[in-house]
Amino acid sequence: MLNAPDAIVSSVDAAQAGVQGHSEAHQFNWVQIDQHAVQMAGIGGNGGNDNSALGGTVSQLAPAPGAASVHAGLGSGTVETGSNTAGNGGDGYFHGSIIHASMVVYEPINISVSAGYGSIALANQTNDVSINQSAVQIAGIGGNGGDHNIAVGGNAGLSSSGSDAITTGHNSAGNGDSGSFSGSLLDAPVVIYHPINLALAGPGGTAEASQSNAVEIDQSVLQMAGIGGNGGSGNVAGGGDLSTAGSGSLLGGWQFLQTGGNEAGNGGNGTFHGDLVHTSVAVFDPVNISVAGYNSTADAHQTNNVNLDQSSSQMAGIGGSGGSGNIASGGMLLSKFAGHADTIATGGNGAGDGGSGHFSGSLVDVSIAIYAPINIAIAGPHSTAEADQINRVHFDQSSVQIAGIGGDGGNGNMALGGDLAAHLLSDLHLVA
Repeated sequence: MLNAPDAIVSSVDAAQAGVQGHSEAHQFNWVQIDQHAVQMAGIGGNGGNDNSALGGTVSQLAPAPGAASVHAGLGSGTVETGSNTAGNGGDGYFHGSIIHASMVVYEPINISVSAGYGSIALANQTNDVSINQSAVQIAGIGGNGGDHNIAVGGNAGLSSSGSDAITTGHNSAGNGDSGSFSGSLLDAPVVIYHPINLALAGPGGTAEASQSNAVEIDQSVLQMAGIGGNGGSGNVAGGGDLSTAGSGSLLGGWQFLQTGGNEAGNGGNGTFHGDLVHTSVAVFDPVNISVAGYNSTADAHQTNNVNLDQSSSQMAGIGGSGGSGNIASGGMLLSKFAGHADTIATGGNGAGDGGSGHFSGSLVDVSIAIYAPINIAIAGPHSTAEADQINRVHFDQSSVQIAGIGGDGGNGNMALGGDLAAHLLSDLHLVA
């Protein structure tokens, strides 16, 4: 994503008169240059609200050859009513660079020359300038999870042998998803602004140079990359109840029974690889000169009101916050089987956990401001020279840099493992 506007404004105003002449040069500039950029890439979509994803109920007794909807019985591979999702935010991915490189060159020149004795030279310059080079750059932001979602695994009542896996868990509801970014975010605006105001008069003459500048330059930037989405609130993800009666077989018996592994309202991770760079350069140096010869008058007046904003906010790899009021429960398990039961799990539930934040690279904020007004009044013998300069300057080069911050955990959450009532014989390897 590339946004590189270029603006060059150069005005020249000159007046010249001979002996006992009168020359005036007036320049008035009202300039507004808007190079503001909003760049967004790889933004994950937000999750919906008030969604439900429910697993169906399975009730089976004895093998059922040819049944397409139920897979219980001898040699059955999987019985699953879980792995339901509801209201989850979408992923955001971005690979590449986001560049905003703006350049402004604005340098009006105002000259009044009245050569010879008894001449008058007047040069007036007024500049009201507003330059907006601010940028908002966002990449790889994970979508937020929705609120008030329910994802529930269905009930299972089985009597079989040789089943490999029975699961009603792995349900998730309203979880924020991850945001990933690889590359660089670059914002490098440059402003060069230096009006020149000059008035020259000969002996016995009058030279007056007046310059007034009201300048506002905005080079602020907001850069965000790899921000994980927030988890939703008020979600429920529950594993279904499980009631089984089975026995070992030549196929190895029960391999896996699970109603846990449920998640509700967890924040997504944020990952960032690359650089965040903000390099702003502003050069502002008006020059005001009034020169008069013998028995003459020279007046130089300069007034500058400058507001320069080079502030920066840079955030990368921020993990999403976990939602509040969530419940993730493992289902109840009532079993009686014999032989080769490898795993029974109703735990592994999580609710309202904050996401991790990952950052690899650099955060760079380099702001340079050069402001050097020059006001000169020169007059010869028996002359009067007056130079007045008023400067009201405000520079903001503040910077906020945040990287790799993990998301907050939610409040009022529950993660419960289900009840277990079983009669087990040989080869039970793990009960969780």
